[in-house]
Amino acid sequence: MDTIIQAVTTRAKRGPYRRHSDEFKRAAVARTLVAGASVSLIARELKINANQLFSWRKRFAGEVPAGGNAPSQLVAVTVLDTPRAPAPAPAASVPPGVIVLSVGQAQLRLEGQVDAITLALLLARLLP
Repeated sequence: MDTIIQAVTTRAKRGPYRRHSDEFKRAAVARTLVAGASVSLIARELKINANQLFSWRKRFAGEVPAGGNAPSQLVAVTVLDTPRAPAPAPAASVPPGVIVLSVGQAQLRLEGQVDAITLALLLARLLP
């Protein structure tokens, strides 16, 4: 008769679930909305799983303001059709090989050889 003896292993019982108040959850979510904040680092500090914190962010989306102020609200905007003033002509003293672009209060002056990709990125940012 063969007998196989193996140790009987049982899993350790899991502790009770932690229950967090809505105030704690909103405060945790507010910390993640600050510019440059890392959700995983904040979750580690609070001793919670980062996935749990991400689910709280979805749950409380729109409720928790990013700056700790009142929630953002839409503001009424009226667009008036007004003629634009002509752009001022570049100064006559601009030497050849110089690009001067004026948009509103901003002025961009490029001298020398300009990289086409960089120029395209700048124009995309400045022009509507």
